[in-house]
Amino acid sequence: MGRGSAGYPHPNRRRREEVVRSREEQIADLTNLFGEEGTFSFVDDRDAATKHIIEAERRAERRVQAEIARDSERLDWIERHRATQAVHLDGSGWHIVPDGESCGVDGETFRAAVDAAMKAEREAQG
Repeated sequence: MGRGSAGYPHPNRRRREEVVRSREEQIADLTNLFGEEGTFSFVDDRDAATKHIIEAERRAERRVQAEIARDSERLDWIERHRATQAVHLDGSGWHIVPDGESCGVDGETFRAAVDAAMKAEREAQG
């Protein structure tokens, strides 16, 4: 598990107790579960299990791609505003303050603070 600078567990990382099984292990497990009802043949059960796992993998891939896209948008915003925004981190979180302003936006994480700054910018633009 990741550790923060003070040696405490990093708040954004979750401990994974379970081992991620291979696609084949998941298919075999689902095939066995489907087969308990006795309504389909082994081939139908295996086909259904395979489709189920592939669909789950695609959903996970789409979630990862969406998060990568959000991070890219954040990085682009940071790059455009690097000379006009001040970033501060203190005990209460991250703060992004435009130059010449006395207040800005806050977030518990850097991502949350950047998201808040991007939202404020969109709202200001109308």
